[in-house]
Amino acid sequence: MSALNSFAMIFGHCVWVPPSPKAALAALNLFYGLGIGGEPDVAALEGSIAAQYVAAGESQAEADKEIVWLNACFATYEVPPENKNRQRDPDAQPRQLRQVEVLPGH
Repeated sequence: MSALNSFAMIFGHCVWVPPSPKAALAALNLFYGLGIGGEPDVAALEGSIAAQYVAAGESQAEADKEIVWLNACFATYEVPPENKNRQRDPDAQPRQLRQVEVLPGH
């Protein structure tokens, strides 16, 4: 495998060395659920990561094992206790982003 030099990502209790920057971005999308509308999106991102392993010289079977391993790593993530029981106020309004003026030269 031709992995990126000195680049690793931590998911749960695992350290993963992605085979390419494209695979790293796909894994972040999977982990955080970015752009995921359902199982077809998950399958597409997993396929993209597997394709990067194949492009780096791994067999499809080895790439598939890496995807299983990566999903297992995602499952080891523990939600911090302070975030587990946080109740949302049903009357709370979504936070508005603050508009700021960017001054020229800054």
